[in-house]
Amino acid sequence: IQTFVEFTLEIIRSKSYESPLQQSAGQTLMNIIENRPKLLAASNLVHPTLVVLMEMIAKEDSSAAGSLFSFSSNKDGVLDDEEEDDGDYSPELDVQRLAQTIIDTMAMAIPSKHFAEPALSLIGQGMSSADPQMRKAGSAVLGVIAEGCADKLRELLPSILPRLLQLMQDPEYYVRECACFALGQFSEYCQPDILHFNQSILPVIFQTLDDPRPTLQGTSCYVLEYFCENLQPSTLRPYLPLLMGKLATLLQSTQRSTKEMALTAIAATAVASEKDFLPYSEVICQILGELIFNTEPDLFAIRGRALECLGHVAVALGREHFSRYFEAGMRSAMQAVQLGDESLKEHSYVFIANCAKVMGKAYVPFLPELVPFLLGVVEESEVTIHQEGDEDVEEDDDEEDDEDEDGDEEEGDYRLNVQEGFINSKKAALTAIGALAENTLEAFAPYLQKTLQVLMTPETGVLFSLHDVIRAEALSILQFLLLSACRAEGVLTEAASEAVSGSVLSLTAGVVEVGAAVMQAYLTAMNTDRDLVPISYACEGVSGVLRSLGLAALGLPLRPITDSNKATNNAAAEETGPLLNKLMETVHNLLQEKSPAQKLAKKMELQHLAVGGTGGGDADDEEEEDHDNVVIDSVTDLVGELAKVMKAEFVPYFRVFHKALLKFTKPSRPHSDRAMAIGCYAEVLAELGGAAVMEYAEVLLPVVRVGCTDTMESVRRNSAFCLGVFVESTGPALSGYFLQMLTWLHPLCVRPAGQQVVGGGADVGGADVDNALSAVAKMIRVAPAGLIPLDQVLPVLLEALPLRGDTSEGPSVYGCLVGLLEANDPATVQLLPSRLLPVFLQVFSKDSTAMDETKAIVVRALKGIAASSA
Repeated sequence: IQTFVEFTLEIIRSKSYESPLQQSAGQTLMNIIENRPKLLAASNLVHPTLVVLMEMIAKEDSSAAGSLFSFSSNKDGVLDDEEEDDGDYSPELDVQRLAQTIIDTMAMAIPSKHFAEPALSLIGQGMSSADPQMRKAGSAVLGVIAEGCADKLRELLPSILPRLLQLMQDPEYYVRECACFALGQFSEYCQPDILHFNQSILPVIFQTLDDPRPTLQGTSCYVLEYFCENLQPSTLRPYLPLLMGKLATLLQSTQRSTKEMALTAIAATAVASEKDFLPYSEVICQILGELIFNTEPDLFAIRGRALECLGHVAVALGREHFSRYFEAGMRSAMQAVQLGDESLKEHSYVFIANCAKVMGKAYVPFLPELVPFLLGVVEESEVTIHQEGDEDVEEDDDEEDDEDEDGDEEEGDYRLNVQEGFINSKKAALTAIGALAENTLEAFAPYLQKTLQVLMTPETGVLFSLHDVIRAEALSILQFLLLSACRAEGVLTEAASEAVSGSVLSLTAGVVEVGAAVMQAYLTAMNTDRDLVPISYACEGVSGVLRSLGLAALGLPLRPITDSNKATNNAAAEETGPLLNKLMETVHNLLQEKSPAQKLAKKMELQHLAVGGTGGGDADDEEEEDHDNVVIDSVTDLVGELAKVMKAEFVPYFRVFHKALLKFTKPSRPHSDRAMAIGCYAEVLAELGGAAVMEYAEVLLPVVRVGCTDTMESVRRNSAFCLGVFVESTGPALSGYFLQMLTWLHPLCVRPAGQQVVGGGADVGGADVDNALSAVAKMIRVAPAGLIPLDQVLPVLLEALPLRGDTSEGPSVYGCLVGLLEANDPATVQLLPSRLLPVFLQVFSKDSTAMDETKAIVVRALKGIAASSA
C-alpha cells in the first residue's frame, strides 16, 4: 500500500501532469482510503499523506476557501466574473479541491483515534506558522476535517477556538477566508457546544462581515447561517440591530453570491430570534417582495433564496404577523414551479413546507391544485432510457451498457438521474406534502389514498427510490399521513391531539388500514434497507406514530416483511403479538448494529482489520470503533418512546436491550456514545417504576459516577439527570448512596464563571449544573430526616441559581426550596432574607427564562412569606 500511496501522491502534487490524470490519481487514492482505512493507519501513512496534501494547499496561490465553496475567486479575494461559462476551470482551483477532498475522505473513513491526533498536530503547526500560506493551509484543513472529527473537536473547542478567531483577523485575506470557513464548519458540525462561545464568536463574525472582499462577506454569512439558527432569542437579542443592519447592506451587493449568502443568514437569524425579528420584518419583507418575482433566469438563484428566506420569516413571526405576506409568497411559489429551474422549484417547495407550519388551514384552498402537482413531481421517473444515437449518452460506458442490456428486450440503456437539483427538488416536494398533511390534517384526507399509492406502490413507489435521501424523506412523512387519517376518522381531535398515557385509543377500520401500512413500511426499512439514513428516519417515524396512537400503535396488524411464504390465515396471529414482537426484535437488532446496513459497515471494518495486519480478532478495538451516530441515536430515542408508551410492560424487553446498550457507556467510547447511552437509560428508567430501576443500580451507578467527571458537558448533564431519575423513582431506597452521590454532584453544582451572566440561557451552557441541582433537590425531598447536611448543601445550591441551560428542572429545584421553607426548616429559614429571597425574585426578572410552573411555585412562596410577615 505504501507504494500505491506514494505513487498517487507524486502524480497529484507534480505540476508536470495534466489535471485529468491528477484527478484519476486522486480518485485512486480516495478508493484506497475508503476501502482500506485501517491498513493506511497501520502502515503509518496518515501523517505523511497529510503533510503532502497540506503542502499542496499551501503552495497554491488561489483561495483555499474559494475552492471549498462554489466561489471562483481570484488572487485578491474578489469573485471572478459571474457571467463566465461554467466550463471554464482553474488548474489551481482543481489542485485545491482535490487535496481538500482527499483530506475530507480521510477524516470520514479513517477511525478518529488513528486520524485526529496526526491531523491536529499538523494543523496546529500550520496555524501557528510565520508563513501565511501555511496558516492558510492549517485553517483550511481544520475546516475540512470538522465533520469527520466532530466528536474530538468538540472536546478541544476551548483550546482551538482562540487561535482560530485570531486567524479570522489575520493581515492576509486568504488566511481570514480559510479561518472563517473553518468556523462555519464548526458551527455546522460542533453543535451545540460551539454555541457556548457565542460571546467570543459573534463580535468577530460581525467584524468579518465588514470586510470589503466578497468571498469573506459570503463566508461570514455561511458562518451565521449555521451558528445563529440554533441560538436562543435572548442570546441574539442584543446583537440584532447591528446584525440586521450589516445583512441588509449585503443585500444591496452587486455580487449575486453575496446576496444569496446574505439571504440564508437572514433566514437563520429570523428563525433564531423568533418574535424579536418583528421590528425588522417590514423592511426585510419589502426587499424580499421585490426579489421573489425576478423573471431573469440569471436571477433565479436569488429569487429562490429570497422565497426560502420568506418561509423562514413566516416561522419566526407566526400566523398573526405573517398573514399579510402569505398571498404574495404563494403567488411567487406557484409561478416559480412552472419556470423549469430545479433549484427554484426546490426553494418553492421549502417555502410551502415552512409556511404550512405557520398558516395551517389557510392552505386548504390551495390543496386541490397543489397536492396533485407535488405528487407529480414526486412521481417523476429516476431512470430514463437512452436510445442509440442520443446525443447526451456518454461514449465511455460500454461495459455498463452491456450489463444494462443483458436480459432487456428493448434497445437502449437505462440511466439513473443523479443530478443534485433533481434529487433535492424531489426531496423538497416530499417535505412539502408531509407539512401539508401534518398542518391541514383532516382537510388532507381526500388526497391520502393517492399519496400512499405514490409512496408505496411496489417497485415504482418513492419508498423504493434508488436515492437514499428520497427514501428517507418518504419514510419521514408517513407518520403525518397517518395523523391526517386519525383526524379525518375522529380517532384524534383538536382537543385530544394524541393518545393519553395509559389508555388505548379505539381505532377505526380506515385508521387501522393506513396505520398498518405505515408501520409495515417502517419495519421493512429498518430490517432491509442498505443505507443508514432511511433506517434512522424509519425509527423517528415509529416514534411519531407512538406519540400519536400510543399503545394502539402496537396493536396494528402485521404482514410478513420479507418472506411471503410465512403468511398465515390465522387472524389471531395478526394481533398485538406479531407487530410488537417484530418491532422489539428489530430494535434489538439495531442496538446490536445487526441491520443489513450496519452489518455491511461492520463487515468492511473487519476486512480492514484483517488486511491491516491488526489480527482481525481484537474485540476491544472492534467494539470501540466509531459507529454511525445517526441510526443509534434514532433507535435509542425510539427505545425511550417505547418506555413512555408501555411503562411497566416494557420491563422484560428492556432487560434484553440493556445488554446491547451498556457497551456504549464504556469510557473508551466517544463522548457522543456515552452521552447517548446514559441519556437513554435515564429516559427509560424514569418510566419503569422503582422496582425495575433498582435492578440497574449496581451496574449504572459506577457509570454515572464516572460520567459526572467527564470533560464533555453532554455526558455530565445526562449523568446528573440519570442520578435524579434514580432518586425520584426509588425514593429513599437508595438513601445509603445519597452522601456519595452528593460528593459526585458537588463539583457540578459550582457554576463556571462564564455562566454567571444572568440571561445567557442555554447558549452559555450549564445544563449539567441545572441537572445536578435538580438531582440534589430530589435527594433533599426524599431523604430520611437529618441525612442531608442542609446547612452545607443549600448555600452551594443557591449560589448556582438561577438555572441556565435546562429550565425544565425549575419545578424540581424551586419546589424543593419552597417545600423546605413551608416546613420551617431552620437552615432554610435562616437563609431567607439574604440568599433565598433574591433567588426567588430573580425568577421574575426581564431576562428570566423560567417556566410558568416555576413562577407559580415561587409566587406561592412569596405569598406565604408576605402572609407570615403580616
